[in-house]
Amino acid sequence: MLELLVDAGPHAGGSFLETAFSVARRLGAFACGFQVLPLQPPVALSFETTLLEAEERSARARREWWLGQCRQAGIEGEWEILRGELAAAVAKRSRLADLVCLEVSVAGGARNAQSPEPDRALVQAAGPLLLVPAAWKMAAGTRILVAWNGSAEAATAIRAALPLLAKAAEVCVLDGEQACLPGITPSPLPLQAWMARQGVAARWESLDPSRHREVSIADIADRMGADLLVMGAYGHHWTSAFGRSQLTQTLLSHIDRPILLSH
Repeated sequence: MLELLVDAGPHAGGSFLETAFSVARRLGAFACGFQVLPLQPPVALSFETTLLEAEERSARARREWWLGQCRQAGIEGEWEILRGELAAAVAKRSRLADLVCLEVSVAGGARNAQSPEPDRALVQAAGPLLLVPAAWKMAAGTRILVAWNGSAEAATAIRAALPLLAKAAEVCVLDGEQACLPGITPSPLPLQAWMARQGVAARWESLDPSRHREVSIADIADRMGADLLVMGAYGHHWTSAFGRSQLTQTLLSHIDRPILLSH
């Protein structure tokens, strides 16, 4: 059974949770809601200890709420409290999950100081992330745009998205991989044949090299009504077609639809 981690602390919005539950239902996945609490310092003032204890009681009380939400959504789930620095705690727990669902603002930043930002440190440390804009009120994963540049990071993101790709009504691959020079450059990954073997029927479009890469991605996503973008992130081997980490940062700073990305 696939396992989704869902950032469901007190800051989580209703639209975000509906999207996460819809993804879990589509995949028949187990939904593990979580809240991150800081480690208790070895020495703390009495009022600090009182605040930490109250925060922990509140977090533990959310378990019954979360299980009720799961039952209402028709999925299995559990509640966990993670401890430690936010990005490190989420990244460590993600190693036993197939996807981590996080809510982000439209501008790509955190909802507030307590929520994990989709920044370079978290993306590089954590497993595959599904970033959902707080304003998003639709499903995610029925029409999927894949940004392909031939990198290992993009391939990892596509493998993580495979259960969604296999169930999608429409999949488009925006191909920005540089042409291979036989005997000079490494052989390209056979993505098209691999996707066909996995039962994913996708159409392919070539990236227009005369346009800004992020504009091309946004235009095609709008044209097809994509409700999910799949891409690699912050790679060391990005081809010139998709640039380096600047593209990732640009897209994250203008999130208008869910993005599944992986380092």
